[in-house]
Amino acid sequence: MKQIFLTLILILSPYMAQAAEPLKVVYGLYAGGFNVVDINGTYTLNDDAYILEMDLKTEGMLGKLAPWAGILKTDGHYKNGQPTPLEHVFANTWRDETKTSVMTFGKSGDLKSYTVEEDGKMEDKMPAADIYADNPVDVLTGLLRAMDQPSCAGTQPIIDGKRRFDMVLKSKGQETIEQSRYTAFNGEVEICDIEIVPVAGKWRDKPRGWMSIQEQAKNQGQLPRLWFGKVRDDLPPIPVRFQIITDYGTMLMHVKEIKG
Repeated sequence: MKQIFLTLILILSPYMAQAAEPLKVVYGLYAGGFNVVDINGTYTLNDDAYILEMDLKTEGMLGKLAPWAGILKTDGHYKNGQPTPLEHVFANTWRDETKTSVMTFGKSGDLKSYTVEEDGKMEDKMPAADIYADNPVDVLTGLLRAMDQPSCAGTQPIIDGKRRFDMVLKSKGQETIEQSRYTAFNGEVEICDIEIVPVAGKWRDKPRGWMSIQEQAKNQGQLPRLWFGKVRDDLPPIPVRFQIITDYGTMLMHVKEIKG
């Protein structure tokens, strides 16, 4: 029996070595000094596949006045050493109503379908061919590709289902973050500015949402900024801080808790 058990261990060990433990972190988004949104992030990165998930929820007084929650999740694999999505899900819940968008991709990263479910009805929302030409990826995969490089600097082609844009990252150097009552991270980080550049699809003449915030940040003299830091030796650097300076003040995101 002992020999059989040892034989099984030897057979399975190469596969067991590939299965990394998920890294779980909790981010806190602060506005005006108040924690307004919590984000539970899970990074599961193996040799040949990955799962990235971000669960967002309004907190505190904002959570009572504006109860909102969102889930972003991507399942993907590595093609020629590069993260390539297979499925991306975005579920957006406002009060008791949920809208779920799903993009599915082929093994080569080509968009196969885009559906939206709301009020129990599923609709096919496959976009025009120019929006998914040249195999853009979802935003979480784009982020992982930036994390996987020696430096964050580069351009990631992104699709959100109905629009195509470039996520342009520029390295602004390195610094050290010290653990505090706001952040659980301690160590060296790379500072990266992020700019969203529209490419295809329908974009409003007057910026709204993220584009409005980005324009405000530009007017304040600094693009939205991410800090990438290494939390675990077997994983690439992950976002550990985020900052946007807007017309109404500064919004900051910190890693509040590291669970794995």
